[in-house]
Amino acid sequence: MDTNSQFIYETHLHTSEASACGSMKGADYIQKYKQCGYSGIFVTDHFFNGNSAIDRTLDWNTQVDLYCKGYENALAQAEEENKQNPKDEPFRVFFGVEYNFHGDEYLIYGITKEWLKNHPEIMNFSHRELFAAVNKENGLIIQAHPFRLRNYMHSIHIHPRDVHGIEAYNLGNHPTENALAFQFAQHHNLPITSGSDMHNATDLESKREVLGGMAFDTPLKSIQDFIERVKFSKGIALNAK
Repeated sequence: MDTNSQFIYETHLHTSEASACGSMKGADYIQKYKQCGYSGIFVTDHFFNGNSAIDRTLDWNTQVDLYCKGYENALAQAEEENKQNPKDEPFRVFFGVEYNFHGDEYLIYGITKEWLKNHPEIMNFSHRELFAAVNKENGLIIQAHPFRLRNYMHSIHIHPRDVHGIEAYNLGNHPTENALAFQFAQHHNLPITSGSDMHNATDLESKREVLGGMAFDTPLKSIQDFIERVKFSKGIALNAK
């Protein structure tokens, strides 16, 4: 695919503000992704039931405020840079969440900071309850790297009835794990996405190329625009096969 003719978005990214495994501030990603040809990013930090950097002894609203800082800092930086080039297509920053159950993790798009503050019960949701709550908001749930096995993951859990789609390519996965995810999505007729699962910009800086993400013929205008395109498979999941 000629990526020069596409609008490409990183769908899976972690910041040091909210993810314990992240090593780059949200604002520091903007220039690096722009230099590699991306049109935007989705900040999907680990939620409180995952590898979170947020102090869990704080009150719920304060936790949510701190959790959203990586996204908000990235958004503010992008908006400042967009003002400097008002004739160009703006670089977009969207909000997402990576939610963990028992090693199986899910990328959630379409919920907001305010929604999280109003739903502290999210910490006790089952797979089916999470899907129903996000679906009610016309959101999107994608199972992230579903066939990944690591020393911190003792088993694979897959839930084809409780997701809208599958992350069929993840830069951090082994090729066989990505291939299994792609085949699984095809078998269940589920839409697919691609993401770099970025925790810092080392790979971007060294390779200066697109590493993963979703490509579209026209730019995204909103988070809902992205959700609808993914649900109807209107886009290309880069490197997924």
